[in-house]
Amino acid sequence: MSTTPIDAGVNALPVVVETAAAGRRARNRLERERAYLAAAMDIAGRDGLRALTMQRLADEVDAAVGTVYTYFPAKGALVAELQREAIERLTESYHLIRDRSDAVLSGWDDPAAASVARLAVFGRFWVASVDTFPQEAAFLHALISESGQTVPPEEHYRVLPAALTLLDEASGAVVEGRELRAITHLDGDDPMDLVIRWAAALTGVLLTSNLAPLNPKAFDGRRLARILQSDLLRGWGASPERVARAEQHVAALEAGGPLAPPLDP
Repeated sequence: MSTTPIDAGVNALPVVVETAAAGRRARNRLERERAYLAAAMDIAGRDGLRALTMQRLADEVDAAVGTVYTYFPAKGALVAELQREAIERLTESYHLIRDRSDAVLSGWDDPAAASVARLAVFGRFWVASVDTFPQEAAFLHALISESGQTVPPEEHYRVLPAALTLLDEASGAVVEGRELRAITHLDGDDPMDLVIRWAAALTGVLLTSNLAPLNPKAFDGRRLARILQSDLLRGWGASPERVARAEQHVAALEAGGPLAPPLDP
């Protein structure tokens, strides 16, 4: 009787054990990295990016600073990873409100009006994310508003694909709006250029809330951003009637829950 199957099983046992151990190490490393990112997000959310240092992160998670560097070779890599994760969470939230919106808009008898509503939903999501995801929104806005270079060029590969995925959602809505002649003043503009200007404008207005202690009403960034959103749609050539209908649609969505829906834990 051949003993090959028995021998093969015995010889394979160390390989199985080694593979299982490697899997545990990989899971432990991933869990540790997630813990570092959560702590870093909390520090930056409370005190700003300048307050986030590798030493402070190490202190926060009760680890040696050298251990932190084995996960993130520099602060720029850490911030890039935080921005990537933040933007991916925002994109996931946007998909939730987009799907809720599209379920309603699919029944509209005016495709051009539905197109304007999709633009309005994206813009209002951008504004609402400040309330539902304050830390994530801060990292997204930092891509546009930070005067210092928090992420070195060699780390941009971590962030840009996630950012472009989110902005592509708005770019597609712009293309649809132009094809349906729902917006008529943008024929010469590259859709992504337009979206970047749109996002930067909303972000800039939202940042005026930093001056709210001087005059809460005048520097209410969310209120101003909502006004700007309607102004932009009309400036892009959307009819006042379609803009009004789009705003009614957004209001109905908001009555049913946040325009930037929270994610499951």
